Amino acid sequence: MTFAELWLTYQLASRAHLKNSATTQLIELEFQNHKLTDLEDVLEHGTPAIVNCIVSHLTNAIAVYTVFRQGFVEAQYRPLTWWEKKDGQKVKASHSVEELLVQGVGRCPETALKLIVQDVPTSLWFTYVYRHNASAPAVVQRVKLVGTETHGRLELLANVTNHIFKEGFLAAKLRPLVHWETPCGNKFEEHIRVQEILAGGVGSSEEKPLRLIVDAPHVPAPGCHKPAPIHVPVCHTPVHHIHHVHEHEHHAHEHYTYSPCH
Repeated sequence: MTFAELWLTYQLASRAHLKNSATTQLIELEFQNHKLTDLEDVLEHGTPAIVNCIVSHLTNAIAVYTVFRQGFVEAQYRPLTWWEKKDGQKVKASHSVEELLVQGVGRCPETALKLIVQDVPTSLWFTYVYRHNASAPAVVQRVKLVGTETHGRLELLANVTNHIFKEGFLAAKLRPLVHWETPCGNKFEEHIRVQEILAGGVGSSEEKPLRLIVDAPHVPAPGCHKPAPIHVPVCHTPVHHIHHVHEHEHHAHEHYTYSPCH
């Protein structure tokens, strides 16, 4: 069976927090005697609606243009673009279009193949540094920058700081006592955009985290606290034999004492 069309959905990271942000498109697999055989061919074959959807909210169109060559998606995002099935499973760009369609993928808008475009960073890695507590563990944490319906995208470093305290990762009283630094000790002002920091390579991975300095004396790391005293169970063990039980039954418990269980 030969298929003539493929349905795909564009998903831009910068619009992930918006309702109905994905744009579904219909791709003609043959145009001017040129056949699109694999997903790499399709990737070079795009539609102006990827930009127009932001302006005019187009939802369906037939794609006959080149995505990157025409500038509908900036060339710098080419290494940040990949394919996924509806269930999130990644698909190689060399995968046969015909084979996917035989499997039922991309035959209709409901089974459209997803083209993920990570046009903005989606996360920032950082570590807590307790300046006056050298014994604190070096914990690296990731915070997601992508906005949701309840809060916007974390654009500024100040947004990230506020998010950390809002989630309770640090006590509110420490808010005036924290600041950000690079691994080599250069200080970052909170008004700087997170994307600028990530562009320099800092915070882009667990191996290169940004440093959140907690400059307060005697501050324990999260989870560090004084251990609770160990409770030693005890039981009632008779020390002396009780004589005349029947006569002194009401005094019997006076001859008992506590001793640890072994």
